[in-house]
Amino acid sequence: MDEKRITRKQFAAAITVSLLSPLLRLLPQTAVGLAGKGAWLSPLPALIPVLLLALILESLRRHMRPGEGMGGLLRRWLGPVMGRVVPALYAAWFLFYGGFILRSGAERLVSTVYASSGQGLFAAVTIALCLTVTLGQMRAAARTAVILRAVLLGALAVVIVLSVSNMDADRLAPFSWQDAASAVPGALPLASVCGVAACFSFLSGYVEKPKNGRWLWGTHLLLLALGGVICASVMSVFGPALTARLTYPFFIMIRSISLGDMVPRIEAVVIAVWVGADFMLVAMLLRCAHEALRPVFGLPDPEGLPMGSLRGGRFLLWLEAGAVFACSFLFDLPPWQLKLWSDRYIPLGNDIMLYGGFTLLWLATIPKRKKEKSKS
Repeated sequence: MDEKRITRKQFAAAITVSLLSPLLRLLPQTAVGLAGKGAWLSPLPALIPVLLLALILESLRRHMRPGEGMGGLLRRWLGPVMGRVVPALYAAWFLFYGGFILRSGAERLVSTVYASSGQGLFAAVTIALCLTVTLGQMRAAARTAVILRAVLLGALAVVIVLSVSNMDADRLAPFSWQDAASAVPGALPLASVCGVAACFSFLSGYVEKPKNGRWLWGTHLLLLALGGVICASVMSVFGPALTARLTYPFFIMIRSISLGDMVPRIEAVVIAVWVGADFMLVAMLLRCAHEALRPVFGLPDPEGLPMGSLRGGRFLLWLEAGAVFACSFLFDLPPWQLKLWSDRYIPLGNDIMLYGGFTLLWLATIPKRKKEKSKS
């Protein structure tokens, strides 16, 4: 396998675009609900768990062989039984999580813009596009992510700048030490968002090997800073109390921009940000699930074959896309129940699988790492 299929910059772009999906879903409402006026400071305490997880993943990545991702490493280290069970559990969670993203993204579009449309149509179109990307080469998907990152971050910057006239810093005042301390619980949703980057460790075999693990820290810092800016911007428009009650406060903030005929166009830009981020995350989760299952079944690298080919285990990609689409129907729920999944159950599941799971794996493989280190 060519070690340099994807550059580190392209991989970082794919992570950034993908993580915009949970970032825009959870913020600012969830963080403000937990932290109040201190929500915009929540990125600071969130740095601790985020960087600790990054260090754990880097400690594991050092032992990956050329062309090997997290799935291959776990298969090799955990033995014939657990080496198959653990990657399969991660794959199952990625597909379940992808189904949730598919459904929540469709629900968000229907509830805010296309009220007369069905969610199933949006979900079907999105998963078809994601499957098309997944069946192609990872390099093409990564290059697409570079373009999307520039477009989506630029769009967010324009939206925030145009909202400045409606912002009032007094809505965040008075600010006390107690408000600052409340930033700690507000760090939970931000840490959950950045923790999703751990899913991409299963794609490590497609990325050129870095000299150290700090190259992804910039991506985490960018996302945390963006989260703080979004919280501060929306709260300065609506105030903390109203922000915590609104369903999609960031989108409502866009509609409060006083630019006449420009508002529908700005709304279209925000919709593009939503759709683009959801699309990239689901596509990457499909490929992460495949890379988790590939060592389990001893399948070859799916790259290099025609898009329509089912050889070399590529049929599994179709089954995974079908599983994601099927999982999306599990979330055919009333809005309040879907919100409960969005704000509580899905972040908790991610935290258990990613923060908890990788920490346990790191602890369980200490003897293995010491043994390999002594041999080198």
